[in-house]
Amino acid sequence: MLTARRIAWLCLGLAALSPAPAAAVDGNIGGLDINLSGLAEFRFVAPSRESGHTAGGLGKTSWGQERGFPVVPDFGPLILRGSIGFTPDLRFVTNLRVDPKQKTAVDMLDAYIRYRPVSTSRWRWTLRAGAFFPPISLENTGIGWTPEWTLTPSAINSWVGQELRVLGGEATLEWRGERDRIEAVVAAYGWNEPAGAAIDGYGWSFSQHPVGLFGHVRLPNVDDPLGPRVYSYQFRQFDHSVGYYAGLAWERPDIGRVALLRYDNQGDPNAHDSTEFGWRTMFWSLALSTEIGPVTVLAQGMVGSTTISTAINETSRTDFWSYYVLAGIERGPWRFAVRFDQFAIRENVADAGIGGDERGVAATAAVTWTPRKGISLTGEVVAIESTRSQRQLLGRSPRATEIQAQVALRLWF
Repeated sequence: MLTARRIAWLCLGLAALSPAPAAAVDGNIGGLDINLSGLAEFRFVAPSRESGHTAGGLGKTSWGQERGFPVVPDFGPLILRGSIGFTPDLRFVTNLRVDPKQKTAVDMLDAYIRYRPVSTSRWRWTLRAGAFFPPISLENTGIGWTPEWTLTPSAINSWVGQELRVLGGEATLEWRGERDRIEAVVAAYGWNEPAGAAIDGYGWSFSQHPVGLFGHVRLPNVDDPLGPRVYSYQFRQFDHSVGYYAGLAWERPDIGRVALLRYDNQGDPNAHDSTEFGWRTMFWSLALSTEIGPVTVLAQGMVGSTTISTAINETSRTDFWSYYVLAGIERGPWRFAVRFDQFAIRENVADAGIGGDERGVAATAAVTWTPRKGISLTGEVVAIESTRSQRQLLGRSPRATEIQAQVALRLWF
């Protein structure tokens, strides 16, 4: 069977057509239009006192009390982006991540072929095939799914990076008027049936660690804190169902951009293999970007559900929603951003007991200084207040306040 791992290795083989990126490369090599770039980072983090979700806890941040120090150094991942133009219309793109802390030290975040014929009319169409992020985020537009305004993405885009990846094909049709631009997109994909396990397992989070194609998501050890670690492998297929998303966007330079997208992985809640269960995950996403004077405003909302059936007449549905509003401004080499998030989850479980209901708010502030091209220094503080019922299973209050501060030096090449 064609698995996500085999597809990823096939894409990695295509990436091997490029020379090793010892430095940034942009030009024509051997008749191919090759572009290689990268990102390396080093940071100091003052973690939250809650155990982070990446360590099996119920904390909402990437780092938590399990690190054992008030301030910890952290070498961030090395991200390499390669782009090969075989013709003016046909291009291969991949983002590779090197991070020994992850399950797979060298992993791929995405790898796909894009076909975009040159257009001489108002109409233009594009095809993509391979493994790629769905067109949901307004924030994470940088190399390797990194956000442009902050270090930590919103709850919505943290979840997208952890659980969603399109392994399939996408078609986009664009109409360009004198001032307006209208875009329609539709995609079909597979190998993402476990998507929903994380948002059900530990809820919304604020994570800087998108899952690679060979990676997995750490789930909380709530039932047995001293037991073995629990993971979910997101890119699996158990049946012949085909997921889809379809969206429509409108853009005008003097107003901004509005995009609506419907996502449904069409997963069978009764399907499973030896380690994973299928989750039927679906949602609506509405996003807006605009300029108000010198201020850039990004806003996005998501509402959806995920459903699983682990036994006859035992079905669990998790309803979730979240939204954020971000305001950012640039002044010379300085960039300032603030963001507000609100999120909630409601579990509808057949059996009684403590479920995973949660609600919360978060505030993020970030300042970035770019003294010269290729170097940036960012300071960020994230404050989260959340209530999650599962914390009672650990003998703790369901309510928690978390503050995470960090300073990151980023080198772009």
